[in-house]
Amino acid sequence: MTSNSLHDTPDLRTAQSRLDELGTARSTAAVAERADLLRVLGRLDEALATAEESYRLAFFTGDREDVTAARLRRARVLQDNGSLDRALSEVKACRLAANTEAWGELEASALYQLASVLVDLRRLEEARLTISELVKLRASQGAPPEQLTALDEALETIMRRMLTESA
Repeated sequence: MTSNSLHDTPDLRTAQSRLDELGTARSTAAVAERADLLRVLGRLDEALATAEESYRLAFFTGDREDVTAARLRRARVLQDNGSLDRALSEVKACRLAANTEAWGELEASALYQLASVLVDLRRLEEARLTISELVKLRASQGAPPEQLTALDEALETIMRRMLTESA
């Protein structure tokens, strides 16, 4: 899978060290973190299985916000694994749930992930609109200026890519 400009650049040594520290801890938070770390380390089959486990644990706790976060985590793994259509469906559902429930941080995460999936799908105009929407949301939430600047830079990157690919 080709990395797009919206993917984070991970510190693999730190990720592996933290994964080792977690060991086989079974708490909901530990399983969720393990799924994220496995994804960052590129161990996508293990990450997907762990993300599914994280979803089940969240589902059984009954906390809808945790369930939505777990679905978003699973969508990140699906995206990295190249299952872009499934990832897109998951992210859109997460965004809708977060918006409906007024979970601002989760909605912002879902919008960013949605833009990333759209870039991977080469649906650049939709990605541009999604980042624009995210900038407005984060500004209304009082995000720090450096975060808004980073989002503006992501938007510029997408717009440059649109110009390059249309030429």
